[in-house]
Amino acid sequence: MHKMLVWPFRSLFWKLFLWFWLTMVSMMVALLVAVAITVDPADFLSERRALFRELEVASRQVERMAAGWSTSLSIRQLPGSYYYLFAPDGEPVGRPAVPAEVQFAYNKTHDRREPVITFRSGVVVVGPRKIWIDRTPFDFYLTKEMPRLVHWRVKKVFAQQWHLIIIALGVSFLLCIMLARYLVVPIRQLQGTSRRLAQGDLAARVAQVVRERRDELGEFGRDFNHMAEQLESLINDKERLLRDVSHELRSPLTRLQLSLALARRKSPDAESEHSRIEREIERLDQMIGEIIRFSRIQNGVTDLAWEPVPLHALIEGIVDDADFEAQAQDKSVVATELLDIDINGIKDWLGSAIENMVRNAIRFTPEGSRVEVALKKHKRYAVVTVRDFGPGMPEDALDSMFEPFFRVDDTRGKENDGFGLGTSIAMGAVKNHGGTITARNVHPGLEVTICLPLNHKVVA
Repeated sequence: MHKMLVWPFRSLFWKLFLWFWLTMVSMMVALLVAVAITVDPADFLSERRALFRELEVASRQVERMAAGWSTSLSIRQLPGSYYYLFAPDGEPVGRPAVPAEVQFAYNKTHDRREPVITFRSGVVVVGPRKIWIDRTPFDFYLTKEMPRLVHWRVKKVFAQQWHLIIIALGVSFLLCIMLARYLVVPIRQLQGTSRRLAQGDLAARVAQVVRERRDELGEFGRDFNHMAEQLESLINDKERLLRDVSHELRSPLTRLQLSLALARRKSPDAESEHSRIEREIERLDQMIGEIIRFSRIQNGVTDLAWEPVPLHALIEGIVDDADFEAQAQDKSVVATELLDIDINGIKDWLGSAIENMVRNAIRFTPEGSRVEVALKKHKRYAVVTVRDFGPGMPEDALDSMFEPFFRVDDTRGKENDGFGLGTSIAMGAVKNHGGTITARNVHPGLEVTICLPLNHKVVA
């Protein structure tokens, strides 16, 4: 119950609950009104007694009020009912005419000694009750028309059976809560599993209690697990292929480097060609190294220990090194704000994530400009921002820039000559620390924001 109370009011649970409960309450009200409209009061002993009691009380009041009356005076109306008085010759007293239902009841019952209840066309007529005025017998009748009859019956139910109404509302409330929970809780579990899967937990599966259901939700849970298994298999196969290919390429590259050294000794005149081959080999070696690093970070594989990391000192060292290299291109890297913040993490991964973003910004910021790096604190997060003053990126490409091998050649210009893995490595490193990394255009330039929780708990 506590978990349900924290669900937002616009959630499916509360919508289903309100629909079910209001439907049940409406049905109970409709049933009550239908009974009040259609059931003959003579069929219920309690109503018969109440009507006869009201007839007797009203007739006694009329007898007491009759002293000094003449038959030409109208009868005083009491709230909730209508009263009619008939003279011995059958003429109504004080009224030019009476409703057809009352006249029908009089013709049928005026010769009876005891009052009876007549129900016709939604009008209840109770009588006759003999009243003596100036030693003359009159027939007294009480009537309740449909609206007054319904109101009278509903009022009686609320007055006399209020505890049953509360019990009925309580039972319907609990039944609707149970029904809404029965439908919504599996959907919530499916939602939680899909979110875990989207966050990279490939082992996330729908709980057994949902899979064993024999309805559409159970089928959906089984299909979802099948999809998750296929997705996990495909991603693991892709990562295994990247890792295996990268390792397999290392050996040919080593042999190429040895062959290049031998070729230089035998053909010293072809130095330019040898240098070109060496650069390409180094480039391939660097790319393979990044692929292996990307694979290890994505899978959380490391021999390094988690330890307190002073982010301000880490960023300060990265900024100093990057600024020294950027000066050769007439660019600079500055730290606009560095707060003293420590977090628990893997220093090598955090440094790699921030350094990749800084070097990426150096490539795209124009000559004569600078890259701005800042470390701030927001609530329970350490926030690192890296901004360049380059051309930025298309808005529809911002969410894709952290995917492996993603490049936007037509926007970021000729400087976009990387492998497309630096941002992916940064994304993996930040995710392993429970953080997020996003990018946005700030006109001019691009700003990357890394949010790292200050008290991230390491999952063994």
